[in-house]
Amino acid sequence: MKYIPNVLSFSRIILSIVLFYLNPEKLPFILIYIICGITDVLDGFIARKINATSEFGAKLDSVADVIIISVILFKFIPILKLNFYMMIWIIVIALIKVSSIIVIFIRFKQFGMIHTYLNKLTGLLIFVYPILNYFISCEFYLYFVFIIATITSLEEISICSTIASLDLDKKSYFK
Repeated sequence: MKYIPNVLSFSRIILSIVLFYLNPEKLPFILIYIICGITDVLDGFIARKINATSEFGAKLDSVADVIIISVILFKFIPILKLNFYMMIWIIVIALIKVSSIIVIFIRFKQFGMIHTYLNKLTGLLIFVYPILNYFISCEFYLYFVFIIATITSLEEISICSTIASLDLDKKSYFK
């Protein structure tokens, strides 16, 4: 029973790899993508409910998040009509996120990503995009996601740079 959350995170990794080979504008992609989203919500919820949270589980969840976001970026950047500035914006956000991981590694000698409320919001907004895009074109929504992702990444690097001890479940810079 205590392994269910890790099995869900691992299944998200496998399903993300399957997504890599599917057309993001077709229904099979969307259905598997929704299953990935459900596993993302359930793994942490179940872990907390059955008291099976672990450092390994938090890291596995972070790895699964990085993989699915990478697949989504890889699949959608070619079909989106992003201008040069939007591409630079994505790169800047990614560099800040990678910097946070490096700061944690340098300061605490381990891999980790902080699970803040803003990270969860950004994840939700990114998750919604492919589903929304399946039904309608939503360029304005992308700008909103970029703004929130920028604020999120800046909060995360601030937390990583100032915390005295590593707490991957720190909810906010102000908390």
